Amino acid sequence: MKDDLLSAVVEVEKELATILENEKTKCREQLDKLRGDSEREISEEKRRLQEALNKAITESGTIAEKKASAMMEKADLTVARLEGISDDALKGIIRKYIGRILP
Repeated sequence: MKDDLLSAVVEVEKELATILENEKTKCREQLDKLRGDSEREISEEKRRLQEALNKAITESGTIAEKKASAMMEKADLTVARLEGISDDALKGIIRKYIGRILP
């Protein structure tokens, strides 16, 4: 009877060891799956952020080009307007402000 009880305890311990090992294996598999899922999510997020960055850079470049173009048009208009001022008008402007320039 003692041997039967001892055999039963040993058998239960073996079953528990097997169950424990199976659970460890399941946990490792789940951990590996979660690790893989996380790496895929990180990779996808990195790709999405890179695309957003590239789009923002392109849009910023387009906006800067439009602003520069508008500034150049304004400068061209100012140049054209100033080139149209007659010498007599320039002389009048100089006479008006020469007193402030020279002591």
